[in-house]
Amino acid sequence: MLKIPEKIQYVIETLESKGFEAYIVGGCVRDFLLGKVPHDFDVTTNALPCDIQRVFEKTVPTGIRHGTVTVIVEKEPVEVTTFRTEGQYTDCRRPDKVEFVTDLKSDLERRDFTVNAMAYNNTVGLVDCFGGRDDLEKGILRAVGAPEKRFNEDALRILRLFRFSSQLDFSIEENTLNAALKLQKGLEKISRERIFTELFKAVAGENPDALAPLIKSGGLEFLNIKNLPNFSILKKCRENNSLAFFSFVFLSGAGNDVLDELKCSNALKNYCKALSELLTMPKPQNKTEIKEMLNISGVPVFEDFLTFLSARGDDTEKIYKLLTEITENQEPYRISDLKISGKELIKLGLKGNEVGNALENLRKFVIENPEKNNKADLMRNAELTM
Repeated sequence: MLKIPEKIQYVIETLESKGFEAYIVGGCVRDFLLGKVPHDFDVTTNALPCDIQRVFEKTVPTGIRHGTVTVIVEKEPVEVTTFRTEGQYTDCRRPDKVEFVTDLKSDLERRDFTVNAMAYNNTVGLVDCFGGRDDLEKGILRAVGAPEKRFNEDALRILRLFRFSSQLDFSIEENTLNAALKLQKGLEKISRERIFTELFKAVAGENPDALAPLIKSGGLEFLNIKNLPNFSILKKCRENNSLAFFSFVFLSGAGNDVLDELKCSNALKNYCKALSELLTMPKPQNKTEIKEMLNISGVPVFEDFLTFLSARGDDTEKIYKLLTEITENQEPYRISDLKISGKELIKLGLKGNEVGNALENLRKFVIENPEKNNKADLMRNAELTM
């Protein structure tokens, strides 16, 4: 028996008490069977959306057109979706229409891969109509039914295939792989935000090499990702998802323009830009060079830079030692670290750009002389250079 969380079990039992069927479905069942703790739970039922709204006191019609109602249980949301089949996908992403059905098998039949097409409740047990459990045990990803049909319906499933292969370290069944590569052009029609989400997860997976067939066949050329990255380096960076993604972009030669194309967050763009800049500079040999890099990136990004260098085989022991001394001694390297402000320089008679230039000169002064980062020495130095 799978240990279903109380709030999910409450939803299932409440629907069952009203004469309906209800199951957890999809990824949560897969993760349970793999011995993992699921993070998200989806509930599927033969109750219509109007029935769900009637049965539960607090609901939100989040996707009622497609049969999804969010039930609020102790202020927590639980998504409940009516069994359904789907019509034609003219946009390669969403069905033009859905039809509610009473048969669980028909609902499972529309799903992407066999390992995601299983349902479970404590009353019936596991419902596995397409061999998902067997494929889990064998470590195989296989489309439900005809793979070309699945990928024509929703082209994002192509990238999800390689993402799951990476995350689960599963092989891909031959017909499923061939269909994905044959129909890969459909990815160009998918929103860049969704592509980013899948790529971001894929490159930080157990086996990012899973992306190799897609890249080799030109499936990501529309993002200017044409070259295979060094996957051995990438794997050593995957504990940090952002670093793994940067490594993928950098090592594949795509350039930071792909970050705009994928509509990445400004935080990720700035992170990747800082790392790129550090990698254009010579490897630092002393504290002065390290501090100049820290001024660009800050300590956390610089540490990720060192992780990347180590992953590609560079000796970083000396740099780590010097960085530790800098941080433990709180040695200054930024203008904000100076024990003097622009207002005090204005009192000396400096104006406009002179103030900024003076602060930058003082920053470089204390990088070489951290013990002189005090008001008296800084004022004296500023006066001497006026």
